[in-house]
Amino acid sequence: MRKNILLLIGALLFCSCAGTIHTVRHVNTQSEYKKAMIISAENSNYIQFKPGIIIPIGVYIVLPDDPAEKREVIGNTDKVIKQELEKYGIHAEIVKKGEVTEEFDLVVEYYDTWRWDFKKILDKLEIVFISPKGEVIAKSTYNIYKNKELHNFPSPEKEVPKMIKELLEK
Repeated sequence: MRKNILLLIGALLFCSCAGTIHTVRHVNTQSEYKKAMIISAENSNYIQFKPGIIIPIGVYIVLPDDPAEKREVIGNTDKVIKQELEKYGIHAEIVKKGEVTEEFDLVVEYYDTWRWDFKKILDKLEIVFISPKGEVIAKSTYNIYKNKELHNFPSPEKEVPKMIKELLEK
């Protein structure tokens, strides 16, 4: 019986582990956007893997992370953002920072941080909606939860749809 309870608790921990998304609107959002310009990141942040330690009594201690380092772009976050915006009927173009396309009514910037756990996983993602005048309209931030050792292998494909939905909800 005790073994079954421990297995159930373990299964719940592994199945329910997910990060959190926090979305904030800074100004009244326009009800319909037609064209967005996504500014592709110049680099990604990367947190170097640091194994924990097991002390003699069998307890695993998670060591604090070192600061994130700038690396070349990891993943395809800009393309996933573009796909999600287009699902809402918003034509989106991916451009490099400093490039200006023709008229647009929404600028989208994003900042990503990754870490390694058998593969590169998303640690933090911030998507910012900006007006053509430069005002922050809304911001959505995904964070892996505090116990980074238990997760559902987050990726832009899993998190961006939820974030875009929250950013565009009325």
